Amino acid sequence: MKYYLYLILMLVCMSTYGQETAMFDRSFHKKTDDPRSKNKRQYTVTDSLITVKDYKKSRLYRTGEFYGFTDLENLDEFIWYNSNDQYDRNPNLRVINRKGYVKYYNIKGNVTKEILYDEDKTKYLQVWYDSIPYLVEGTGKIEREFKSVNEKLVRIFKDSIETEGYLIRTLKKDTIHIKTDTDAYPKTGLRPFYQDLAENVKYPGFAQLLGIDKRITIEFIVDENGNLTDFKPLNKESLNFEKKAIRKLERMPKWIPATFNGKNVKTRFRIPLTFKFD
Repeated sequence: MKYYLYLILMLVCMSTYGQETAMFDRSFHKKTDDPRSKNKRQYTVTDSLITVKDYKKSRLYRTGEFYGFTDLENLDEFIWYNSNDQYDRNPNLRVINRKGYVKYYNIKGNVTKEILYDEDKTKYLQVWYDSIPYLVEGTGKIEREFKSVNEKLVRIFKDSIETEGYLIRTLKKDTIHIKTDTDAYPKTGLRPFYQDLAENVKYPGFAQLLGIDKRITIEFIVDENGNLTDFKPLNKESLNFEKKAIRKLERMPKWIPATFNGKNVKTRFRIPLTFKFD
């Protein structure tokens, strides 16, 4: 509570002077004019505070109260950067004296996380699974089984900071780190990596004849040696979009592996790609 009490106090005597709604891409990163988008963000702007409500397919997904922002574009990037641990930071992102108190909700409408975004630091105020709180004054441990994919999640928090997080893959008998000291990274940088993908992943011929746009997400592992492995499309496969992307990713050079406690570790990465018919 002590982390965001000042934000609550800011609500007193404020008057609302603006509201706005925008549609977003599937990851809530960029605004879109695509009429098929299912992600919506509602802004309410007051004298010193911007309140946000995010919806996925009409379901309330996230709410937030943000202080110190003067434009919505920077706020959108701030939310994206903090909520996704994005280390490829937008050079135009401004975080000094900017804060946010955020809640996440499950499909039943129950709160699953309360988080404080303090500039570029993420502080967990509380985390719930099945309505059970796991943190005591920001400290605790979460263990959760995902039998459908044969994985076990472990997350450790101390003083509202996640100090360790990993997935144990029971069938493969290995560990995928989700909390690292340094992140896996293409040797040429993420922006050139994405540009290379965009220029060299060809639009499937049959889909081009049909004039189809397609948004896909590919998940893969970056192992201890920087190899890209275990490619998996996270969307419904169709018309060879996923095969084209994976074929290119398989030929990509090694990355710089992630590290934790001074050792190279395996980590998981997701790449969103958009095929757009012109």
